[in-house]
Amino acid sequence: MTEKKYGMVIDLDKCSGCQACSVACKMENDVDLGVFRTRVYRMGPIGQWPDALELFYFPNGCMHCEHPSCIDVCPTKATFKTDEGVVLVDANHCFGCQYCVWACPYEARSLNPNTKVVEKCTLCVDKLDAGEQPLCCYTCTTGARVAGDMNDPDSRISKVLAENADRVYRVHPEFGNEPKVVYLVPRKGAETLCKSIGLS
Repeated sequence: MTEKKYGMVIDLDKCSGCQACSVACKMENDVDLGVFRTRVYRMGPIGQWPDALELFYFPNGCMHCEHPSCIDVCPTKATFKTDEGVVLVDANHCFGCQYCVWACPYEARSLNPNTKVVEKCTLCVDKLDAGEQPLCCYTCTTGARVAGDMNDPDSRISKVLAENADRVYRVHPEFGNEPKVVYLVPRKGAETLCKSIGLS
């Protein structure tokens, strides 16, 4: 039996910037004020007047890397990766040194000022284990997000990736982290957008 490898695909053509994913994440995980596990950035407008201008939104969170740089710098081993490839933080071992925050090339971690513990997206691994989608996927108003087992060719995420192979991009591949959160770049303005947000 093939080992599970959890990940997520986000279609930038579909993201409307509604922030439902960010709100759902905060509610589901009882995230404190001022702390975010996922953010949605507005990119653009891209293009030159008077030609058509394009506006895109870029959801950002933990990339659940195959080779996470955050793990290497954690002095207490509070940051770890599960067998399914999900990168997590053990709050009982984290003392808030923030080495992992600085080591993450995706700005996906933040220190909770109340608990003094680093927080990040957990990919709602408990829901994935139960065959469900993370809440950010459930609440996405346009269906831009899909999560699941990337090693299962019959999973929805594998089918989406196969159907859009020419649009699949990973953020900052030059770092060698091999993110398991991948993006489908927009069909218009893709080259300019990729340069502006580090997609390649």
